[in-house]
Amino acid sequence: MIGTIFDTSWAWIIAGMILAGLEIILPGIFLLWVGLGALAVGLILSIAPGLPLPWQALVFALSMLSSLGLGFWIQRRSRATGEDSFLNREMEAMIGQEYIAITTFVAGRGRIKVRDSSYAAVSDEAIAEGDLVTVIGLSDDRPRVVKAPRS
Repeated sequence: MIGTIFDTSWAWIIAGMILAGLEIILPGIFLLWVGLGALAVGLILSIAPGLPLPWQALVFALSMLSSLGLGFWIQRRSRATGEDSFLNREMEAMIGQEYIAITTFVAGRGRIKVRDSSYAAVSDEAIAEGDLVTVIGLSDDRPRVVKAPRS
């Protein structure tokens, strides 16, 4: 039964389109690359109909692995690192700046006022509500603060 289903290129093409479409619903599980592998088998079957099922499986495995490798290569090349990354630039810009604690820090955690917003922050020292604090770094994507020196 399976052999007769996949004797036509349309079955592979439809399977590839369904898998690639599922990537939209279930992102991040590589269905796009598996779908591209199935589309490649469909394309080859449309050029060379009658390809036996074991050969179809081999072509599918090779094209799927090739497209998966291509996907990793594209992802690695497009991943911004270092100075090219814009992720957490706002948080990094906070380092060295002074803000006001809007809550008393309990167990090293509290909130600071940053412009018209507030951020969860961490500290190793006791900080009371209203204290002026300086951001000295980032810890688990939260500003790490110390009491600002009084001048």
